[in-house]
Amino acid sequence: MEWNKLTTRNIAEDEKEYFNGGIEFIWEGKTPEIDEEVLVYNPSTQSIYTDIWIDYGEGIGFEDTDEDTVFWMSYPEPPKEMEEE
Repeated sequence: MEWNKLTTRNIAEDEKEYFNGGIEFIWEGKTPEIDEEVLVYNPSTQSIYTDIWIDYGEGIGFEDTDEDTVFWMSYPEPPKEMEEE
């Protein structure tokens, strides 16, 4: 497991037509799957918590996190049961 860094950047002039002027910034970095609940590290508050990556209809982002730089990590897989001998 590793932390994935996400940052925001303003839309470049040549991208505005592609996005129809509907958004002002985009996320840079690997994003979670839509509706995936993940661990989030917020460097501003130095806290770790859970949040859900959602589609707002006019963009995507975390449901309860409003920061320009965050780190996220998927939940680990559950342990595999060991066979009884």
